[in-house]
Amino acid sequence: MVSFYGVANSISGDKYSKILIENAYVRATIPGTSISSAYMEIENKSGETITLMSVNSSASPRIEFHQHTMHNGMMRMRKLNTIDIKPKERVKLQPSGLHLMLFDVTPPLKAQEHIELTLNFSNKKYIAVQLPVYSPVQEKTAQKASSKMHKHHH
Repeated sequence: MVSFYGVANSISGDKYSKILIENAYVRATIPGTSISSAYMEIENKSGETITLMSVNSSASPRIEFHQHTMHNGMMRMRKLNTIDIKPKERVKLQPSGLHLMLFDVTPPLKAQEHIELTLNFSNKKYIAVQLPVYSPVQEKTAQKASSKMHKHHH
């Protein structure tokens, strides 16, 4: 799994960020479609809440934050304007939960490729991350590995 830490470029001149990004990947586009989704874990190691304001990429002109929720037994997806990450907390963007939606993706995203996303945070920091493009099989393998890594014994 790829981790990005202290890769943050800062508009304010501070070279190191307290934002950790792990287990990031983007889903390969399904033939005939131009949408995809991206997933990652974002950890805020600072003492104050930071907000993910926007994400951009040359691969997609429009990237939105979406949240799946269950409502009366129906899975619904709603768009969010921002994502808040509280101090010392980790937010997991994952299938059937909070995630990034990429629209009008061109060219199609194929497994084994990489795309760059730039995450823009409220503290004037932005982090450019290289995300591998995963096929459905690679995605299942990555999810299993990620869930094993985060199981804690009490």
